[in-house]
This record gives sequence, C-alpha cells and structure tokens, in this order.
Amino acid sequence: MSDTDLTQGSQLSEPLADRRILVMGMPRSGKTCIMQLIFEDKNPYDLMDQLIPPTMVRTAYDMISGITVYDFPGIEDLADVGGPDPEIFVGPNTSLVYVIDAQNEAGKSLAELLALIRVALAANPALPVNVFIHKIDGLSEELKMETQQGIQQRVLKNMGFESLDSSNVQFFLTTVFTETIREAMSRVSLRMVPRCDYLESLLNSFCSKSSLDKVFLLDVRSKIYLATDSSPTDPQLYQFACKTIDTIGDISMLCAGLGPERDDEVVMQRTVVTMDTNMRLFMYQVNLELSLLCLGPSAVVKQQSLLEFNAAKVAKAIRQILQ
Repeated sequence: MSDTDLTQGSQLSEPLADRRILVMGMPRSGKTCIMQLIFEDKNPYDLMDQLIPPTMVRTAYDMISGITVYDFPGIEDLADVGGPDPEIFVGPNTSLVYVIDAQNEAGKSLAELLALIRVALAANPALPVNVFIHKIDGLSEELKMETQQGIQQRVLKNMGFESLDSSNVQFFLTTVFTETIREAMSRVSLRMVPRCDYLESLLNSFCSKSSLDKVFLLDVRSKIYLATDSSPTDPQLYQFACKTIDTIGDISMLCAGLGPERDDEVVMQRTVVTMDTNMRLFMYQVNLELSLLCLGPSAVVKQQSLLEFNAAKVAKAIRQILQ
C-alpha cells in the first residue's frame, strides 16, 4: 500500500480508524483544498477556481504509521444535523483540526467551533484541538498577527467562560501557497506517531553524534514530517527542504529498482544540496516511503562516512519501530 491511499466517499456511519485526524470546518473554509494539496499533490493555483460540490460523505486519506485523515463535509449549522456523533472523538489517538477562513468574518465559524469543542471535550477531555487559521495569503504580516490574536483570544476567552480546558488547543496560520499548511499538519501528525518520544530522542542523538543542526523524518510523497529532533523548526529551512524534494523529481522513480529492503542494508543517500556557503542538506532513504532529511554545516561533508553510518543505524531503528 502506498503512503497515501485515498478512499473516496466513505459513509459517515462507517467505523473510523484507531489513529485518526478529523478535519472539520464551514463550507468553503478551504479544508478540502488542503487535503487535495497534501495528499493528491494538486497545484495550489488549480485549486483556486475549483468548485467543490456539497457532499454528505467524508473522504479518508491513509498515511503511513497507521494514521488516517478524515475530511468531513462542511456544515453551516451543526444544530441542523444534530451535531457530530460524540463517539468519533473518543480515543487516545484522535485529534481534531478545525479550519477557519481568515479572509471572511469569523463569527459564525467561531460559534460552530465552540459548539464542536463542547461536544468533543465532553467525550474526550484530552482531545488535541488544532485551529488552522487558513487563507492568510494576501494578508500583511501585521494583519496576520492581528487575525491570529483576535481568533485565539476569542476562542480561549469563550472556553474559559464555560470552564472548558484549553491546554490542548493550538493555533496555526496556514495557506496552500506556502509550506505553512504542511508544517501545521506535520505538527498535528507527529503527536500521533507510535513511540514519538523515542523517535525524537533517536533523532536528537543522531544530530548530536553527526554534528547536524536539524533532522526530519519525512513522508516523501506528502512532505509531512512524522518526527523531528527537539531543536526549534525554522519555517524557512523546512520550506526549502520541501522545495528540494520537488526538484529531485518523482520519488517513486528515484526509488525504483532499489530491490527489497533488509534490516542490515546501508541507507542509500538520495542527494546532497548546497543551501549556501555554510549549510548542506542531506537526504537518506529509510524505506520506499520515508526519508531522513538532514541539515548541517558544510564541515559535515568532511565526515560523510560517519554521517552515512549513523543514518543507516537510525533508519534501521525507525523501520523496526514503524513496522
């Protein structure tokens, strides 16, 4: 099975996967375009004029590591359909993403979000709630910050009035025209990957022993990272990394003919890219679906054999964890 198998039109009554991300929002909020960009590799400019007909079925996208992302139909008023089944929010490996159109008045969306949070937290008090403040393209930096602060304050204030726990609520500024949307979905996903704490420790050790600045465990098709080390993520570096993958070409073609994987197989180096005079990007294959994306100083090239040895050991450990 590929890393992103699409199941079109699953009925709302069908059972959900154990590890699941529930994507919801008002009609025309942009959530379906987000899914098509990430999982179907649609061009963002083609999505601008796309008309998506109303539907009462959800779309499921299967990621590697057993996570399924569900795009739920956009609904103007939850009260009109009786609200969502609280059972869909139950479980330790469930996460909610709610998409808000930043270019429209947010009052209605925020009212629906609060109604959704009431139901969701009553069923699962520990549920992570991720608010994507979407379509920020075209907004000035100042207006982006004002929009985020306004929405965040209103959500947290209303939750406080109702004594709802807001400790698991996160806010992200997103657009399909930059990698902000993939970074936001990565931040949601990595909390659900099996043994995510161990993976982070493993990548921390890899960085330290290999003199690297940053490492991502990347799903090469969707360009979502499923794990990273604990150092801060520079959005510009991540955006450069995603663009680098695009320039490499079709990943499945690159991986063709590599033969069967073996636990003791040395990881194949994908590419080395010079970012500037002081930075290099290294990409190593873990399996046909995952790669280690490594960022480090130019001096790392002088100890490339050590880097490749460490990458092979880390890749083997990752395969054992995720198999």
